[in-house]
Amino acid sequence: MASTDSISMAIAAGTEAARQPSVPAATFDLPAVQHVLSELPESSSSLSDRGTETLSLEEQEKMFRALKNVIEGADAEAGNAFDLKELHASLEQADADARRGRRDSESLQSVLKVINQLWASDSEFLAQAAEILANGSRDLSWRGPIGQSGILKFFLEVISSKKDLDVKLLLHSLRLVGNSCADTNENRQIVVEGSYTLPIIRHFLNPELVHVAIPVIYNICMDYEPAHAQMAENRTAYIILKLLKDGAIKDNGALLSFSYDLVELASEQEKGIENSPDGTVWLLTQLALEETEFEHFSSLVNSLSAYLEKERFQNACISNDMVEDVLSVLRRSFSIDIDESSKEEVSGLAQIKLKINQALAEVSASSLFAEHYPLDSAIAHTLKSWIVAEEDQLQICACVMLGNLARSDEVCQVMVRDLKIHEELISVLKNGSRGAVLHSALGFLKNLAIAGDNRVSLAEAGIIPAVSRLWAFESVPQVQFSAATIARQVTISSMDNISRLLAPLSEDPDSPAHKRTYLSLLLSLFEKTDSAPIKTEIGRTVASICRTVSPKAREGDEEAKSLLEKLYTLHEGVARPVGAMITQTQWPVVRSEGWFALALMANNQSGCIAVVDCLHNEEVAMLLKKTPSGESSASDVSNDSNEPNTTQVAKDRDNAFVLVQELLKNEAGALPMSHRQAIEDLAKNSALRQLKPAQNA
Repeated sequence: MASTDSISMAIAAGTEAARQPSVPAATFDLPAVQHVLSELPESSSSLSDRGTETLSLEEQEKMFRALKNVIEGADAEAGNAFDLKELHASLEQADADARRGRRDSESLQSVLKVINQLWASDSEFLAQAAEILANGSRDLSWRGPIGQSGILKFFLEVISSKKDLDVKLLLHSLRLVGNSCADTNENRQIVVEGSYTLPIIRHFLNPELVHVAIPVIYNICMDYEPAHAQMAENRTAYIILKLLKDGAIKDNGALLSFSYDLVELASEQEKGIENSPDGTVWLLTQLALEETEFEHFSSLVNSLSAYLEKERFQNACISNDMVEDVLSVLRRSFSIDIDESSKEEVSGLAQIKLKINQALAEVSASSLFAEHYPLDSAIAHTLKSWIVAEEDQLQICACVMLGNLARSDEVCQVMVRDLKIHEELISVLKNGSRGAVLHSALGFLKNLAIAGDNRVSLAEAGIIPAVSRLWAFESVPQVQFSAATIARQVTISSMDNISRLLAPLSEDPDSPAHKRTYLSLLLSLFEKTDSAPIKTEIGRTVASICRTVSPKAREGDEEAKSLLEKLYTLHEGVARPVGAMITQTQWPVVRSEGWFALALMANNQSGCIAVVDCLHNEEVAMLLKKTPSGESSASDVSNDSNEPNTTQVAKDRDNAFVLVQELLKNEAGALPMSHRQAIEDLAKNSALRQLKPAQNA
């Protein structure tokens, strides 16, 4: 293991490295957009071949004027010039309808006939007709008729055509589709049912059309789930990201906003994520690191977080050494410019940081993470430096990710013995950090405390005084619970740490605090809290102390006798938390631990008095009447137990019977006569033989 000096150098190097965008690893899958599109289903157009009809230029022009008249409501004079017999009557009627303000699909049937003829004759006027129709479709009243008449489908077929078409025709065809679908679900349905989103997406590759094609897809998808899903399934997110990274989508404010919004929309769809290449996460990360606009940064981070919820992309991130870059995105979130006066942006930035942190937590929870990033890696040293960072979210990130590495006794021991991480975590507990930081630091410390060899080191570093402050942290019950859990963990089988928990709060014998201990503070929390898990956890701490100290005291150990005396004489109500273990029903094993602990307590005269105090709780007293005789039903024991209900009930019965025997032996008048008589009757009716406490496996 490296020395302290070399670790400090590695921290600095790791932090710097985490700020620099990386280049994609050779193994990363970053296919070209053309290749991605080639893997998607080919589209075909149902339009007839062009050039199958012959119309004179004059005829084409008159047809175009007639169409324009219908859409734009031209002067009657223009309508009077019609002389094509086949079209005259229908266009004249359509023109009259338009002038009267009538806009319906019937009035557009003549227009559909015109554009079909213009297509069949390969007329240049078709592009102009498309422009007129696209302009008209800006008007909401035209959108429904354009869809119902078949005009929308016609231009969708134009867009789908593989023919080498005039860019102007394609441009205005796209405009018509985009305008017609704006806030019009009936037209969006036409697009989706014909699977036309993909042909539109293919035009992203055309630099002359991409600035229109992207907003068209946006108009089709916004607030319309079927189009949203189809767009995502067509790998739109990857296509846009790759084009952005390659510079094919130019720096245009509105176009970039549409692009990033579509990427984010696609990331909300399961299929959209499943169909994306692994390299999508690399593109998202690199673009986020380059982005300066908060709105765009937000879309990228939201998308990245969605991808990193999936195991495949977590593994891709780890295997391609990308975790440093994701950490850099978190760091970048602290320097991105926002409007501090905007509640929306301030709140949005806070949410982004939480999402990145959650993504990193998911990544670090993978077993692959520990393989690629051991404790001597640069990323581990960077995270270690973040434990005491000024930014809350960096501290949380460090605690969660390193805490996820602390999954074996060996790793936990190295973290404490060699890296001294516990000292930095304890300093976090002492410096008035916010609840979320405290919670993450406590979670990390709980992992470290599991390794038996670490308990003394944690206690020597002041863990008990540090967590005792947090037992009064009422605003965040999770912090109180974790702080109580650590007190239990560090005292398991440790006489030294039990002694620390029972140490006076003041060394001054004249101070009232001299007769109060850290356990006194924990018992005060028990009396104040309404949280059943916290009450139970405090009970487990008392039970753990009894398990360690009581057997040694019976064997004559003087230190154990002294600790047992402190336990009972300085802590009124010390058995009440154990009663909470018995009355809870969520964890059957914990209930059995409670009966066993009360039996141990009752073996000592002072402890017996504490048990009698506990029996003032009517629920505990009632359970004591039922349990030794086996009257407590299997329904009292949760099926969450790893053992059969009958086995658990038998353990409770045996331990409760021993408790009854010890009470009768040691209560020394603490029990009122009526209660003693009831317990004597209970003892007679319960079992025929003396039982020893049945400890749990």
